[in-house]
Amino acid sequence: MWAQTMSEDDLFSELNLATPGLEKVAAAVRAPSGSDGRATARHLLADYYRHRTRPVYYIAPGEKANPKPLRPDTGAAERALRHEFQSIGYPHTFGPTIDWHFDKTAEPDSKYPPNNEWTWQLNRHAEWSALSRAYRDTGDEKYAREFVAQMTAWARDCLLPKDAANVPRSAWRTIETGIRAAEVWPELWFRFIRAPAMTDDALLTFLRAYIDHAHHLMAFHTTGNWLAMEGNGLYYVGVLFPEFTAAPSWRDTAAKWIYTELNSQVYPDGVQVELSSGYHHVSLSNFLSVYKIARLNERELPADFLKRLEKMYDFDVYGAMPDRRLPGVQDGNYYPVRRALEEAVEYFPERADFRWYATNGHEGKPPAETSHAFRWAGYYVMRSSWDPDARYLWFDGGPFGYGHQHEDKLEIIVEAFGKLLLVDPGNYTYERSKWRNYFIDSPSHNVVLVDGEPQRRRGAPRDQYVVKDPLSAVWKTMPTSDYVEATFDENFGGEVKRNVTHTRAVLFVKPDFWVVLDTLQAKDGKPHTYDALFHFDAKVKAEGVRAVTQNLGEANLTVAARPDPGVTLRIVEGQEDPPQGWLPRGLSAVRPAPVGILTAKGVDAKLLYVLAPAKSGAADPVKSVEAIEGDPRAARIIFNDGRTYEVHFQPGKAEAKRVK
Repeated sequence: MWAQTMSEDDLFSELNLATPGLEKVAAAVRAPSGSDGRATARHLLADYYRHRTRPVYYIAPGEKANPKPLRPDTGAAERALRHEFQSIGYPHTFGPTIDWHFDKTAEPDSKYPPNNEWTWQLNRHAEWSALSRAYRDTGDEKYAREFVAQMTAWARDCLLPKDAANVPRSAWRTIETGIRAAEVWPELWFRFIRAPAMTDDALLTFLRAYIDHAHHLMAFHTTGNWLAMEGNGLYYVGVLFPEFTAAPSWRDTAAKWIYTELNSQVYPDGVQVELSSGYHHVSLSNFLSVYKIARLNERELPADFLKRLEKMYDFDVYGAMPDRRLPGVQDGNYYPVRRALEEAVEYFPERADFRWYATNGHEGKPPAETSHAFRWAGYYVMRSSWDPDARYLWFDGGPFGYGHQHEDKLEIIVEAFGKLLLVDPGNYTYERSKWRNYFIDSPSHNVVLVDGEPQRRRGAPRDQYVVKDPLSAVWKTMPTSDYVEATFDENFGGEVKRNVTHTRAVLFVKPDFWVVLDTLQAKDGKPHTYDALFHFDAKVKAEGVRAVTQNLGEANLTVAARPDPGVTLRIVEGQEDPPQGWLPRGLSAVRPAPVGILTAKGVDAKLLYVLAPAKSGAADPVKSVEAIEGDPRAARIIFNDGRTYEVHFQPGKAEAKRVK
């Protein structure tokens, strides 16, 4: 699998020795054999890199903190000196030799679930970055010496592979290659380039290893957010090392990848095709990184390159919850958007809504719309206002996603009065365990299970999950109400398969509450059990078919169902087998959290319920939800303040009429 890394002969043969500044290097290389020309060339080349003034990076060569901090944080760097490493949150102490192919989670007595990411992310070199920051803040040469020792050992032990090496225990998985080349190694190169420990031998070793990154990425690249990382890394090598004959090809190839991906990887509504809050920003940040380093070094990109990034920020603007986070959908986690929009203001100063977000409402203007449809992604956002205490509901009526998928179509997420009330679990570490399976599957999401079986869209080629047109859905937004309706008519697990269709309709009666109608229809004519799930992050009190969260000093949510015959509600928390009633604690641990399970049985069923948030200190707002005789798609909702609404659903629409 492994090949010899770039040799010194390869290094000099791949250099464009006509580059201004390399004249003496070229003369030494052409010196007659038997002379000391090669040794001279090596020294001259190393010295050239120590003192060249172009290209530039975000720090100057050898840059140190000025003034130095009084109490520099060197804890991580000190641990790196002792070879105490940490990857994906799991620590390990190496002896004198660091094994870059070691997997902490694969030890026979490991207390951690198997997780290939341990080795892969070890090779993102977070410890080297810690050494760089400590060297910056203290100027202590011990940090430079340790970096050089670890770097040269890595280059010796982690030879360039013959294939893509996207396998367990690989130091050269292609996304790590891209991440190192663009996000980690540039700082290391510029920080340590003039350190006494960076001898000619060490510098040329570092250089050869860096150029190997371009070779690897040119030979092996993938798709999706991985290609964004790979392209970013390749572009950086081409910009930072223009002395190499292939550098223009590296830049041109990477720019072409990135520009093409702006079309193929981003839907017309601005959402990245993996439909993940976090990975949307992985691609965006890598696209933007290419633009920034190109601009810094006066490299040309297509004229509309930056403009085509603008739409991606609309996902932040219109998708973020009132607490300024995107919901943790797919493998996304809850992503804070303000920092991204602060940066967006620099590039799009005409966008008053970006400035409004960036300044927390002190400048600019709120977005033009409150509620918004991302039709290609299938994400529909209902929002009462742009105030921090706004009522907000997220609805997923879209495709499965190109990668990092969760089985969660028709999910709803609710935030109100500054509190997340119906939750998505977000991401969980990529281990091989029942917990990883649980958090990507339907039982951990606010969807409906059929006969206890989850949705089962997984298994088709990834390209089939990228839609050429928006999936069918109904979306209407008006001053007094919003309405969305979509259907899941794909596979469930077990014997259910495509025998049941689930249509979910949500009516937002602005600004106070939502009414949801779940319609389950059995195509096989057989009775089924239908479980609608409500995941809470709070204590819950349940009575009959009503569940009310019990947050003290925070907002609460009432889920009140129409009490149809046979409909029941139970609360499950911390169930082990099968897992139910859990949320992640961080990325690699779990904690019990209640889930409400509203159940109906029959060939067909209709579950109608109200989602009514209440601000901190307020009482449960819902007095009762009553059936309206003769209309299984309607309900009378009576609030404790005396308001009464009659809500009627019809296919494709719903109406709420206040009758008192």
